[in-house]
Amino acid sequence: MAAEGFVSAALEAMGWVVAARNLRTPYAEIDILAQDACGHWVVVEVKARQADSWLQGEDCLGPNQLQRISRAMEWLANRQRKVQAVRLDLALVQLSGQQPQSWQLFKEILLYQ
Repeated sequence: MAAEGFVSAALEAMGWVVAARNLRTPYAEIDILAQDACGHWVVVEVKARQADSWLQGEDCLGPNQLQRISRAMEWLANRQRKVQAVRLDLALVQLSGQQPQSWQLFKEILLYQ
């Protein structure tokens, strides 16, 4: 997906290390798994929207999706020795046609320790 590549490149430009994209777990697919500039593990959910979309920010994540992602984060932390705590950030990408134009990062939607 173009939006995920766009966000991955932007995160790397900020000093983050992208460890995986489209990581499948038994509960949900993780769009991006990365370490931020401080070394914290972050699951980044990417949502792409047209500029006139009425859904903004955290409204893009419904309760069912949040529950699936939370379970995926727990699964990841329990199976990866290097991942002991992980947070969920939301990357909201604004599209022009099919092309990403800008993005905004909402941090700490969820935290699993």
